[in-house]
Amino acid sequence: MFFYAKCFIIKSLIFLWLGCFFAFSQQLTPPIHNYSSVDYTAASQNWGIDIDEKGIIYTANNQGLLSYDGQTWELYPLDNGSIIRSVYTKGDRIYTGSYQEFGYWQRDKTGKLEYTSLMPLFGEYSLQNDEFWEIMSFKGAIYFRSFGAIYRYKNDTIKPIKNLVTNKMAVYRDKLLVSAGRSGLYFLNDNGATKKLPNQDLIAGEQVIDLAVSGDKLLIGTRDALYTYENDKVVLFADKKLNEDISRFELNHLMFLGEDELVLGTVKNGIIHYNQSAGKYTIYNRNSGLQNNTVLGMAKRNGSIWLGLDNGIDQIKLNSFIKLYTDDTGELGAVYDMLFFKDKLYLASNTGVYTFTDNNLTLINGAGGHAWNLEILEGRLYANHNTGTFLIENDIFKAIEDRTGSFEIINAPDNKNIQLIGNYTGISKIDEEGNLEVIDSINFPVRQMVFTNKSQLWAAHPYEGIYHITLNDSLTRALKISKLHKVNGKDHYNANIYQINHQLAILNDGRWYRYNIFKDSLEAFNELNKYNKHKLLFQDNKDYWFTNIDESSLLYTDFKGNDIKLSSDKINSRMVKNYEKITSTNDSTFYLTLNDGFAQLNLNKMIRRQGEINVIPPLITAFTDRDTRYELDKSPEVPYAAARDINIHTALPVSDATGIRYELIGTDTVSGVVTHGNLNFQNLEHGAYELKLFAISPQNENWASTNFNFVVAPPWYLSNLMKFIYVLLFLVLIMVFYWFNRLKLRKQQYLLEQKFEQEHEDRLNQLEKERLLNEITLKRKELANTTMVAAKKNEVLMEIQNELHKDKDKFSNQFRFKHIMTKINKAIKNKDEWQVFETNFNELHEDFFKDVLEAYPQLSSKDLKLCSYLKMNLTSKEIAPLMGISVRGVEVHRYRLRKKMNLHKNENLTNFLIKNF
Repeated sequence: MFFYAKCFIIKSLIFLWLGCFFAFSQQLTPPIHNYSSVDYTAASQNWGIDIDEKGIIYTANNQGLLSYDGQTWELYPLDNGSIIRSVYTKGDRIYTGSYQEFGYWQRDKTGKLEYTSLMPLFGEYSLQNDEFWEIMSFKGAIYFRSFGAIYRYKNDTIKPIKNLVTNKMAVYRDKLLVSAGRSGLYFLNDNGATKKLPNQDLIAGEQVIDLAVSGDKLLIGTRDALYTYENDKVVLFADKKLNEDISRFELNHLMFLGEDELVLGTVKNGIIHYNQSAGKYTIYNRNSGLQNNTVLGMAKRNGSIWLGLDNGIDQIKLNSFIKLYTDDTGELGAVYDMLFFKDKLYLASNTGVYTFTDNNLTLINGAGGHAWNLEILEGRLYANHNTGTFLIENDIFKAIEDRTGSFEIINAPDNKNIQLIGNYTGISKIDEEGNLEVIDSINFPVRQMVFTNKSQLWAAHPYEGIYHITLNDSLTRALKISKLHKVNGKDHYNANIYQINHQLAILNDGRWYRYNIFKDSLEAFNELNKYNKHKLLFQDNKDYWFTNIDESSLLYTDFKGNDIKLSSDKINSRMVKNYEKITSTNDSTFYLTLNDGFAQLNLNKMIRRQGEINVIPPLITAFTDRDTRYELDKSPEVPYAAARDINIHTALPVSDATGIRYELIGTDTVSGVVTHGNLNFQNLEHGAYELKLFAISPQNENWASTNFNFVVAPPWYLSNLMKFIYVLLFLVLIMVFYWFNRLKLRKQQYLLEQKFEQEHEDRLNQLEKERLLNEITLKRKELANTTMVAAKKNEVLMEIQNELHKDKDKFSNQFRFKHIMTKINKAIKNKDEWQVFETNFNELHEDFFKDVLEAYPQLSSKDLKLCSYLKMNLTSKEIAPLMGISVRGVEVHRYRLRKKMNLHKNENLTNFLIKNF
């Protein structure tokens, strides 16, 4: 029936069975940010550290000069690969010292760090295996110290000041003070003359490790003790216990943090933060969150201490309004709730319920296992646990209900002696006598409960949303249970319910709603619109804490205009997502649960800090395209082809800023947030651009800004030269167009004339053609008529001849008969008629006979005559009289003609001649 993993129950049972009692000691520490060698991709050892005027961090690393601009780390190795032992910033130069080498780094016009060695300035001087461990400035000169000598660099000259074994340099009372091995402290002038610091017998024979100066105060640190120079006399530092710790941990560095605060870097145990007014100090070491206990260098900036360690680089904000407790052992686990009860801090985590007193964390006997909630009701402390609900008395875990795990316990609305428990299977009731009873009809897990009156209960299911429950007067049975409908079309599976100013408030899908009792429905909670996407963690009469659902940041408000945002990086993004909780001990101190401990927030200090916020404008450290790195002191002009990939490297020097926003204004306008210090613009259109960079304040506002202008040159085809060429081409084109139009006009005129002439000629030809056609038609008709007349004549003559042949015997004069027949035959076969026919036929069908003879040269004249008649489409009956033969003779002649022409039997002779000739 339980809705949470069985592993929690098993783990809890193991704790209960063993009755384990864990106790381990750690302390609350200010925020510490670790930068490992993996983060900055260089060697682990960092021998020195300094911060320039802009806030950029520089460290002397085993592999070279390491810089951090708040966005990215960059390593600059020396050409000879030497270890850099010291670093010092002055103006725009970064001085470094290494073995047999010292010089300075300076950014060129493109923003790139370039190294200049000062060794060529030595002239006749020679180094004696010197390794330079310290650099400082004094009266316009830069001093480089090795263990064997001190060198001064001024006006581009190098001068050895003193061949003297030294451990430390400092400026005290406007003089250069040096530690000469175990010989004591000396003032050193430019001529190399030394004068011993008076009254320093107390440190005779001691090796001074470091010096710290603040005004007229001088701190002297040896490996085993701390001394001050007071009233012109060296005296032992008054705090005996501090000196005992220094002796154990071995002092390595000293630094004034303020008038009354000191920071001591040690070899064996991190740093010691000492408050002189209070006479108390705190040690921050590897157990507190440092990466390493050996401090090789220290620098301060804007309330932060930067440590160069034997392994890594750390930033620690000693005076932060946040302090963190981190359980490095993993025993505590993720903390889900915290409460102060009877001067003890109680913590509910996924491993059990603990007490925290005097930096000691102790598991309550029998309280092992996942604990969700702690609640103080009527002077008694309750714990909602994975195995049940428990009462904590005298640090003893007493079970009230152990049949199932629980989430929450609250008082009944009208009787504070009655409690209701929201558990894994429903709701249980504890009456005034302490008797336990399960409320009937509620059979689902209840994570949160809010009463709007004595019988109306609102319950949040861990998974399925919100239920409205009506209880009977004795709170023993649910009379009505209804699930809340979707709100504005949104499900409410992970909704949270609260009572704010006696109103039921619901956070659903990042929006705030309240229950309208008169309409029996939810409506927008307009007064909280500003806090949409924010989940309420804490409320009392004047203080309200929210967490941003998307960003996991914190927001404090008093609803009187005092809104303060706390970004997630301030607590290293360690909140328990969806289970964040805040509790308070007084008006100023609040505690926040974390996934590996908890945080302490000082509200008054946080509010004061808002007036001290230091935000530095972002910097542009490089502007490059694919091929070129551009100078930053003027507006770069990027070739169009190179504008396909522009990279702008930005820096956000150490300050209170939380990031960089950008806005690019020009032909293309884009905006966003800079990630990892780099802006990449691709395929920008040509034109002038203005890039605005805004440092984001802790309240997510745009503060200090930087503007940078650049130009993307037009493509070659839009350059000024090409534009001039385009103008010339345009003018030439106009002239060509004008000339072409004149030519076209002339041509058009000529074509019109030609067309007119052609049309005139065509009309004449048409008329001539029509005339010729008429003539041909007329001749065809004449030929046909003549032929038909001749045929009729011959037909009549042949009929006469036939009739005469029939009465041949009746003629008495046979000679006369023959003479008549001969004349008739001559008339039938009149050559003159044929010649006339042939002449007329040739006029109509020119080259007919020629073409037929070329195709069929074997044809006779009679064949040709037959062909001509067939060409005229005459029938055999019409042809017979013309040829003076019978129809049968014509048919026989046609048959023979077909044979000569070798025509297929299906081929029509007449059609053949008409179509082909």
